[in-house]
Amino acid sequence: MSPKKIIFLITPPATEHKTKSEAEEQTEENHILLPKAFKQCQWKVTCATHSELSLGLSGVEIAGNPASGYDLIWPVGFGPKNGFLDRSALLASIAPSQFITPISKQILHHGKSAWVKYCPETHISNNPNTLLKTLSDRGGAWVLKPMAGSFGRDVQVINAKQGPAIRKLFAQAPGMYFCLQRFLPEITLGEIRTLVVGGKIIGSYLRKPSDGLHANLAQMANAEKATLERPAAKLVATIQQDLIVNRIGFAAIDTVGKWLMEVNVANPGGLGTLNRLYDQDVGPEVVKAIEHF
Repeated sequence: MSPKKIIFLITPPATEHKTKSEAEEQTEENHILLPKAFKQCQWKVTCATHSELSLGLSGVEIAGNPASGYDLIWPVGFGPKNGFLDRSALLASIAPSQFITPISKQILHHGKSAWVKYCPETHISNNPNTLLKTLSDRGGAWVLKPMAGSFGRDVQVINAKQGPAIRKLFAQAPGMYFCLQRFLPEITLGEIRTLVVGGKIIGSYLRKPSDGLHANLAQMANAEKATLERPAAKLVATIQQDLIVNRIGFAAIDTVGKWLMEVNVANPGGLGTLNRLYDQDVGPEVVKAIEHF
């Protein structure tokens, strides 16, 4: 019996302008750990860049080979901004069943607006006046973060008195959408990240901020072993079922108590952290979960 074939679409992460923690986190994450895991489980693994897509007489090709020849196609992240919509259109013409997550689901379910009904009170806009009015009307402390942000960059706690700073931030990123979310004091105790692969929970760990806000490991947060307890376990189970229904094969669910902070379906980190914390290689478990998905 011939081995199953998988191709990963990987754009090598740029290390310039990144903190030491960001660079270290990336060197041991998905673009390295996932291909390694599938190779260990006897899959035939190919890696290509996101930009190596083309359309010819035989349909969509990846690095010169027909996309139809792969049992599984796994885009690791969205790839370069240039050509994103065109690449997405090409990928969308491939059978959704070939992907770890259908391209439409990867795009529409990734980010801070998906599953917002489970989040603390949240407002999203690209107009500073809209969010400033919310601050004035609702009062209290809020967290402002860019919708397209990652690694916890540009995340800050604000209140209604910080109008000039908010206007300045919007002016520096014209047209960008920002998320205004009610600040949870419990975040100082950390948030729990749960990795779900093929509808199965692979593991959970606590990301405890060193500054009382940023739970991203790239922002110097500390990782600790963790067990999901009610009501977080109930919330994760609900979202876990949503992932299965939408055929989303790889996701990270971040929770603080009964609240959802975010669901990352594009390229969630955490496999390397689970390996270190629990002193085991979760790679084979990931592959097994995918094979049963």
